[in-house]
Amino acid sequence: GCALIITFGVLLAYANSLNGPFVFDDTKGIVNNETIRSLWPLSKVLNPPMLATGAGGRPIVNLSLAINYAIGGLDVRGYHIANMLIHALAALVLFGLIRRTLLLSSLRQKFGAASQWLAISVALLWALHPLLTESVTGIIQRTESLGGLFYLLTLYAFVRSTEGGESRRWQIVCVGSSLIGMATKEIMATVPVIALLYDRTFIAGTFKAAWQARGKFYLALMATWGLLAYLVIINQSRGGMVGFGLGMSSWDYALTQCRAIILYLKLSFWPNPLVLDYGAEIVEGIGAVWWQGIFLLSLVAATFWALVRRPMAGFVAFTFFSILAPSSSFIPLTTQTIAEHRMYLPLAAVLVLVVIGIYARGGKWIVPVALVLALVGGVATANRNKDYHSVVALWSDTVEKVPTNPRAQANLAASYLEEGKWDKAIEHAQEALRLQPE
Repeated sequence: GCALIITFGVLLAYANSLNGPFVFDDTKGIVNNETIRSLWPLSKVLNPPMLATGAGGRPIVNLSLAINYAIGGLDVRGYHIANMLIHALAALVLFGLIRRTLLLSSLRQKFGAASQWLAISVALLWALHPLLTESVTGIIQRTESLGGLFYLLTLYAFVRSTEGGESRRWQIVCVGSSLIGMATKEIMATVPVIALLYDRTFIAGTFKAAWQARGKFYLALMATWGLLAYLVIINQSRGGMVGFGLGMSSWDYALTQCRAIILYLKLSFWPNPLVLDYGAEIVEGIGAVWWQGIFLLSLVAATFWALVRRPMAGFVAFTFFSILAPSSSFIPLTTQTIAEHRMYLPLAAVLVLVVIGIYARGGKWIVPVALVLALVGGVATANRNKDYHSVVALWSDTVEKVPTNPRAQANLAASYLEEGKWDKAIEHAQEALRLQPE
């Protein structure tokens, strides 16, 4: 019943996105990506070009796009349906992960009776949250949802592997999911560490006990890092878009992430306004983000304190920061310094902390409130999908919210050009040139 509710909720919230056109990075990642035109030879499919934005350096994402192309060519509906199903699957795995965690011996007495209701409250809130719209409706952003699915599946399989019975089989699923995930999205880099921390927090009690019980398994899980390292090296830091020495200092990028992470947290609680493209602006000087920096450092300090004194809350908070770390720390991503799709999986950690944290303090009212908020979120998600109905509509919305973004101005000009609206195209092209003369 819970599985049907979650799946139906996702399909209903995103039903009006099926005809949304290819936009933004979809062009390079899908429309102009020759390696998805055929499923054979597989070596070609699993070696996408670096310029295939979103798919470059991510063989599993490219394979999923090739399967879409084999079924329906460039018919956008097939890609949107696949994205919806991936997201629904991720929500179902999140539900299972939360429910099984709350039924562990360390938590059963406090949460066991309400485990199913708490799990569906968080899973629905997450699945229907409008902040995730870009990750689901933006076709190439399935990198986030697919990476999130394998991250959650790895942790779910780990939990199942500790329950006895079919432990070896679930360990194989866990390592296999991690390996596939490493070829999907760089967020997977932290999953072996999070699995070990989960063991220490909820099952074994200490890192030593966890390692003594499952040391060989952890070595196998950590071995999957080899594939990620190989993909990063051969793809030259995603075609020169990610890494050091690319014209953006680590310090400036880190300062920008102070603003970004506080914005992400704000959007977790109040998802408005939502923006497709914030541009590539960076914060220069700590004065511009001093309070965000202090607040963020306080949160990080509280997380490390909680890891020792309140390990369960600390685990969830640490997971939030660790998933964001590859994109939102000090390693510059030069093309987009702030992007809402990076909150796809971290949002789940925020919601777990809030919903289960309130329930633990006697707030049993949080379950019906969360379910009502999930319904509101689903309506807001469907409403946000309307902005994706046309390329002009989406870039107009972006320009309205971030008028100082030259890329948004240029893309709006290009979309007006395709519609033959010359005057409007010239107006926004001139504004793009004014903002960024080079």
